[in-house]
Amino acid sequence: MKMVEELFYIPVKTTSPVIADYVEIYDYELEAFKLVHYDGLTTDEAAVKMGLSKTTFWRILEQARVKIAKALVERKPLKITPSRREDLLQQS
Repeated sequence: MKMVEELFYIPVKTTSPVIADYVEIYDYELEAFKLVHYDGLTTDEAAVKMGLSKTTFWRILEQARVKIAKALVERKPLKITPSRREDLLQQS
């Protein structure tokens, strides 16, 4: 196992595009992740709360997991991008 140096992940709000190498995650992906892994809801409960089918919710949750894992493993910042409801519905 590779040794890991101590590192802090600090959220930073910036208006200039100084960070070129990041992982983009949409707010609805982060919400799906939060509902299951932070709030402790089941995927069925979280899908209902977000107004999505179970299949669509599961796909969005998996996208969030992959993006968060990529950011952590590759030591890249996460860029949380706001979306419109239409963007989410297009995922269906």
